[in-house]
Amino acid sequence: MKERIIELSVDNRSEVIELPINPKTVEFTSKQLNQTITLLEMGEVNLAGDRGLKRTKFSSFFPSENSPFSDLAEDTPKGYITMLDEWKTSKKVVRVIVTDMDINLAMLMDELNYSVNEGDEDIYYTMSFSEYVTLNVPTVNIMPKVRDNGLTDRPNTSAGGSHTVVSGDTLWGIAKKYYGNGAQYTKIYGANSGTIEAAAKSHGKSSSGNGHWIYPGTVLSIPA
Repeated sequence: MKERIIELSVDNRSEVIELPINPKTVEFTSKQLNQTITLLEMGEVNLAGDRGLKRTKFSSFFPSENSPFSDLAEDTPKGYITMLDEWKTSKKVVRVIVTDMDINLAMLMDELNYSVNEGDEDIYYTMSFSEYVTLNVPTVNIMPKVRDNGLTDRPNTSAGGSHTVVSGDTLWGIAKKYYGNGAQYTKIYGANSGTIEAAAKSHGKSSSGNGHWIYPGTVLSIPA
């Protein structure tokens, strides 16, 4: 039984390849993205950077049915190559697991090379992978600029419904929004005087004595 298992899989293990013949050497590399700059009176200095992507490259062969290692293979050499080539072509994220190295990485296949020798049905291959990192790009909402052609001051056509007061609202401003004329505030006040007065009293004030003050959260009826 092999001491080292090297497994490649995609789509949550819907397709799995366990390498039948382990590569002689398995090596993973990862650069540190340090930067060197030259400063006056100091010369060259090194600035610490973040970790780069992990990469690996290994070579071995897929044994044919005539090979003494055929009992280790679960597919034909062509079957293995066909599956790997499909993963590469369709840009699959490949899960690479090496049991005795504690390697379990999502990677992309960078290169797949394979060859055959005369009189030998085994297929020899070299594969290289680089670490896959999911990008979390924030969405930026850009409000379009609208040329002021006078249409922005048109009254809101939803008059006849209701309006929930928010901080900064005034009866004049609400009337201008729904009727296009701030002087119509008396119409809104007349339809909501009891509600406005009750809200004012809950804040320890008199609405009529404070210029018809209104408070956030108050729901006003907007007469048609």
